[in-house]
Amino acid sequence: MSDDTRAIANQQARDQKKEAYLRAIHDRYAEQFRMTADQDAISVARATHAAMDVVLERDRQKDADSSGIRCGKGCSHCCHEPVEIWAYEAALLVEIAREAGITLDRMRLERQGRYSAENWRQQPAQDRACGFLGADGACTVYEFRPNVCRKLLVVTDPALCDTSNGQPDSVGRWFSWEAELMESAALEMFGASVMPKALLAALNVKG
Repeated sequence: MSDDTRAIANQQARDQKKEAYLRAIHDRYAEQFRMTADQDAISVARATHAAMDVVLERDRQKDADSSGIRCGKGCSHCCHEPVEIWAYEAALLVEIAREAGITLDRMRLERQGRYSAENWRQQPAQDRACGFLGADGACTVYEFRPNVCRKLLVVTDPALCDTSNGQPDSVGRWFSWEAELMESAALEMFGASVMPKALLAALNVKG
């Protein structure tokens, strides 16, 4: 066996080992979520958000590169992008909005709900913002934000996150693979839909 062939074989073995490791993490979370089928949706969402925070904090402490994360209060370019959440998160957000006296604009949600993640930017610019985004550019339900928002952490200049500049490939993200796999498993188990549709469904359940 030549050195090149041996190197290729070793790389393939490492890739297979990594794939098996990541799959095991995904499957572990999928099984955990499967066991919550009979539990209260809001409690499951709260517990999963807490678990996400633990994973992110642990991985940030282990990775020096995470010190370069630039996300901060008032940085809201990502809050104008399509966000897919799961139904339990929508139920929690509707409950929190009710408790906080936040009125969700059903007509705006219905307009937003006509768009998917693929064509989100085709709607009027004034309609793209998340319904929970405050006038100061801060999230009004930050403590209860969906996991997809929790794990989106950027290490480049926040100005690059403005997709109107047409340079999305310039944005550098910090990843926690376990956080990504946790969210992937949750979306698979509980169902994914863009936030406006999920919120409308939850509002209709509430009546």
